[in-house]
Amino acid sequence: MSDNDKNKNEAIELAKRIYNIDHEAYKASGSALGHVFSDDRDAGIEEIVNCMETPEVRFKLHQQLALIGNMAHTIEDPIKRDEILTEYDNTVKAFHDFIDKNGGPTKILDPIIANLNSLSLKNRMSDKHLIICISRSAASGGSHVGLNLAEKLNIDYLDSKIIAKMIRTLEITEDLNDATSKIPRTELPNVDEELIAGRFHSGIGRFLHLRNRYHGLNRRDASFFRMSEILIELSKKQDFVIVGRAADRILTSNRIPHISIFITAPLESRMKRVQAIHNCDARTAKRLLRVDDSIHAKYYNYYSGLKWGDANNYDLCLNSASYGIDGCVDLIMNMIKGEEVSQ
Repeated sequence: MSDNDKNKNEAIELAKRIYNIDHEAYKASGSALGHVFSDDRDAGIEEIVNCMETPEVRFKLHQQLALIGNMAHTIEDPIKRDEILTEYDNTVKAFHDFIDKNGGPTKILDPIIANLNSLSLKNRMSDKHLIICISRSAASGGSHVGLNLAEKLNIDYLDSKIIAKMIRTLEITEDLNDATSKIPRTELPNVDEELIAGRFHSGIGRFLHLRNRYHGLNRRDASFFRMSEILIELSKKQDFVIVGRAADRILTSNRIPHISIFITAPLESRMKRVQAIHNCDARTAKRLLRVDDSIHAKYYNYYSGLKWGDANNYDLCLNSASYGIDGCVDLIMNMIKGEEVSQ
């Protein structure tokens, strides 16, 4: 058997382990967010293998592993939780070993492998939850820092995609309850709940739902307020790291303690990263960065009334090109430890 065949078989076996732990965690937790990977086992395993074999999309698998870890930590049965988290840690270690053995992440792409082991933060503040908000400029590695930090602290990781999925799930659940609660269940023998829920997956269904709930606000504003509700509720129950979404301003407005961080890097460094990812020239990379940064800035400025990226608005600003991903995580960890000592 050739080395390529051996690597392929190893990737498939590892993908099966990742797929299995996803479904075991879902089954044990009863998560409302559903499986991370497809219900179709073959399709799910194929997706995982493709992510492992393609450096450009490997970070997607890191995020998916973080989701599984988040889900596993919510399992109420302590014995089952420890059992699944042990298998989760072993699986993640096997994933790291596989990536390292096959060349690891390329230096120029800089998709640092997140430390996904379930480590505990000792002496955590007992009277409040630890919430870390990370804003970042495009291609600075801010999302990698957030994911790495969340897993190193053994707390949940949130970003725009995860929050969007939470919002969709909550809307479907609420409207299913509303659609059936006014009529006795025995009088609704032919109600197809999937059909009822399905209409909220469509663009028009989601638009009308949000518009009705938030008294005629446009879709973007309605989504922002819905997200704000979710973050406020989560902050009462658990620790988490959130990347983007002007989360620091939402928490500040509601007087919820948190740590706010801005991650950036010199334009030249970020351009090289974009060129490697998108296989484009410097001019195109610069344009893409300007567009992405502009989107972040307009969103933050609109909902906060402050200037995105202004150091005065954050507790800590870091240059990821100077410190690297791991270095940024270490600096933030040291700041958290200092905060704990001062409590």
